[in-house]
Amino acid sequence: MSEPGTSLGSRIIEAIRSGSAPAKARLAAARGSLPLARGELVALQLLLREDDEPQIRDAAGESLAALSGEDAVALAGDQETAPEILAWLASEPRRWPEAARMLASSTRVDPQALVPLAESDDEETLRFLAGNHRALKAHPPLGSLLQHNPHFPKDAEARLLDVLDELRKEAAAVRADDAAREADAAEVAREPDAPRPASDPFLASLGVDAELEAVLPELNIDIGALAERSELLGAEDGDDESLLARLARLKVGQKLKLALFGGREERSLLIRDSNRIVATSVVKNPKFSETEAEMAANSRNVNQDVLRLIARHRDFGKLYTIQHSLVRNPRCPQEIAARLVPSLREQDLKLLVRNRNVSEAVRRQAKKQIEILNQRRRVRLPIRR
Repeated sequence: MSEPGTSLGSRIIEAIRSGSAPAKARLAAARGSLPLARGELVALQLLLREDDEPQIRDAAGESLAALSGEDAVALAGDQETAPEILAWLASEPRRWPEAARMLASSTRVDPQALVPLAESDDEETLRFLAGNHRALKAHPPLGSLLQHNPHFPKDAEARLLDVLDELRKEAAAVRADDAAREADAAEVAREPDAPRPASDPFLASLGVDAELEAVLPELNIDIGALAERSELLGAEDGDDESLLARLARLKVGQKLKLALFGGREERSLLIRDSNRIVATSVVKNPKFSETEAEMAANSRNVNQDVLRLIARHRDFGKLYTIQHSLVRNPRCPQEIAARLVPSLREQDLKLLVRNRNVSEAVRRQAKKQIEILNQRRRVRLPIRR
C-alpha cells in the first residue's frame, strides 16, 4: 500500500513499474489525459515508451514528441523535475535550444547526460556548458568534446582552457595525495609488526619485548641486579678508566645488557655501536627519553634501524620535532623519510626542497606536497567571472 501523502503520479509510476497498473490507466497516462502535473506526465510517458502494448508505446512517443518548447523550459527550470526527464531534454538540444542552455549550466543534470550538449552547434549552449565546473570535473570527456567542437565560440576558448587546466591540476593533486596514502599504506604493510611485549610481567614493565625476552637466558643476565651499573660494567666505584674504554672491552652480550638497562651515559654511546642489535636495543630501554630520541634522529652516526625504530615508536614517532629531524637526516631510510614528508609544515617543506643533504626522492616528495597545498588553496578560492 502506498504511503499517505504520496502523489497520484508517484503511485501510478510505482504501479507501472510493479506491473500492476491496468492497461486503461497506462494508456491514459501515455496520452496525457490524467489530471497530473506536466513533470509527472512526462515521467510516466518516458516509462511507457517501453510498455508491452504497442498502442501504449506509440501514444507515449506521440505525447513526448508534442512537448512544446515552453513546457521544456519550464521542466528544465523546475527544481522538482526528475533527473531522467532532465537527461531526456538534454538529449535533443536542437529541439529545445532554450531548455538546452538552461541545462548546460545546471548542477542537477547527470554530467554524462550533457554529452549531446557538448556536441551542440549552439554557441550559447556551449558557452554555458564551458562554465559548468561541476560537470566538467565529474565527466572530463565533456571538456575534450568542447575543445574539439568546431562551433565552440572563439572568445570563450581561453577561459575554457584555464578551467580545464585548473581541473587537471586539481585532479593531479588528488592523485598525488592518493598515491602518497597508498605508498604510506604499502610501507606500513612492508614494515615488520610492532614487537610483542615480554610474557613475563616484570620484563614487560621494563620495556622488554618478546624477542629480547627469548635472548636473555642465553646471556645469563641476573634480572634482579640489572639496575646496578657497576655490575654491568664490571667496574668498581672510583675507577678512573673512561666509560668508552670500558665499553670497548665488553662482549656483545654485556653491551646488550647495558643497552637494555643501562643509564643515559651508556645509552648515548651504545646507540652508535656498530652492532645493530646493541644499537637498536637502546631504543627499547625503558629509560630511553624523548631528548635522546631527538638527538638520535639528528645523528648521522647511528644505524638506520635505530632511526626506523624511532620513526615507528608509539610515543616519539608522533612528535613533530622528531619527524622533522628524521626527514632531514641523510641516514634515515628513504621510504621512512618520504612517508613523513606530508606531515611537515609548508615552511619546512620549502627548506627541505633546497636541502642538498637529503636524497632527490625526498626533495621531489617535498615539491609534490607543496604543489598539493597550493592546489588546495586555489580550489578554495572563488573563481572570478
